[in-house]
Amino acid sequence: MRQSVPKTIAQQSSKRTFTSLRGPSRPTLFQSSLPPGSAPILSTSPTTLTSSGILSNLCAPRAFSTTSVLGAPRDTFDPSHFVRKRRHGFLSRLKTRKGRAMLKRRLAKRRSTLSH
Repeated sequence: MRQSVPKTIAQQSSKRTFTSLRGPSRPTLFQSSLPPGSAPILSTSPTTLTSSGILSNLCAPRAFSTTSVLGAPRDTFDPSHFVRKRRHGFLSRLKTRKGRAMLKRRLAKRRSTLSH
C-alpha cells in the first residue's frame, strides 16, 4: 500500500499540462510551486522571507510583462468628458437592461440627476 502511494504521486508530477508549463500566474505558496525538499514558511518575519527567496519571487520581473513590479502605476488614464458620457451617460444606460433598471431606481428615488 505504501509503495503505491509514492508511485501515484510520481506519476502525477510527471504529467505536465500546458498550464503547468507556463508557471503560476501569481506567486503562490502551494506545495506544487515550491522546490522539492522545502516546506512552506509559516513565519512572516523579514529574515525568513528574504532568506527563503519568497520575497524575491514576489518582486522578480515576469517574462512577457510590461511592468517590472506587481501593482506598478500605469499611465493609461486620460480623462475626457466625451469618454465619460459615452460610458456612463444617459444614452448608454438606455441601451442595456441593467442600465434601464438603474435609471428606474433613480427615477423612483426622484433623483435630480439620473446619469452623467
